[in-house]
Amino acid sequence: MSLADSLKAFKSERAEVVSRNAAHSRPTTTGPISRTSTPKPSSGANNNEKRTHDAAFSSSRGVAGGEIMRLVVGAVEKLKDNDFKPLSWLELLRYMSLPLDLRGAKGEATFKRALQSHHRLQYIHAKDSADGLESFRYKPLHPVTNGEELRDYLARLETAQGVPVKELKDGWPDCIPTLDRLEKVGCILVSRSKKDGTPHRVYPDNPRYHITTAPTKSSTKTTKAAESSSSAAALQEVVKISPDFQAFYSNIRLPANDNDLRAELEKAGLTPTSAVREVSKGPLKKKERKRVDRKNAKKTNVHLAGLLKDYSKVKAAKAANG
Repeated sequence: MSLADSLKAFKSERAEVVSRNAAHSRPTTTGPISRTSTPKPSSGANNNEKRTHDAAFSSSRGVAGGEIMRLVVGAVEKLKDNDFKPLSWLELLRYMSLPLDLRGAKGEATFKRALQSHHRLQYIHAKDSADGLESFRYKPLHPVTNGEELRDYLARLETAQGVPVKELKDGWPDCIPTLDRLEKVGCILVSRSKKDGTPHRVYPDNPRYHITTAPTKSSTKTTKAAESSSSAAALQEVVKISPDFQAFYSNIRLPANDNDLRAELEKAGLTPTSAVREVSKGPLKKKERKRVDRKNAKKTNVHLAGLLKDYSKVKAAKAANG
């Protein structure tokens, strides 16, 4: 076979192979090939910012976590507006109208646990409730709702820091008139702001420590019906002082300085504590020091032993022989 015949046979065989494999090959694309890659996180400044508590809570527990927090806030406001009276669990559940993802036994149990763990709510068990139902009640910062409870609460305090009026309004919104009335009769001490006289803090006090006048009829009529007994008891403790004595006592003026005060006391025959005391000095006697005879002391002047020799025994022997 010649070289031309061999080349012709090779081309025909190659054409058959190409036509046979064309049906199994991938389709060709006319445009540029698009490749997908893994998205990289953006290097913006927001990545370094710390998430808020609500965002972290909602992202960790999903949509139900944020819904529970919103429902707990609404339940606290509802119980606070209920005049601090207990509200049954069923009524509270009916009022809150849980969303679809929290309905059912599992969602209601989660919501109840969130309410039980809240520090401003008090859970009342069914056996401890008056109507035999599970209930919740709002727990104010201070358990005070009237003047009598305020006096008892201040008497039980272990510190002298008093109670801020802002915190007192959490459980007793309209406490200002009662605070003014108790302050006038000497039952409490109230610190006020210098700008407008707004009550700032309340401290315990006792009417017996004050000199006040007897209560007038107009002041007793202003007391509320709910606090009539407590206000009357407080007014009975007020010490009744004669107005003439109060005027006499108020007209007494103290001396302007210490020298005038000392002179007034000496004029009245009293010895002032700031008077100069004169100390009488007698004749000084010089104390005589007693010479101590140390017979057993060690002598250091050994080089004078011959001059300081004791001849008392020799003299005594001569006197005895003579």
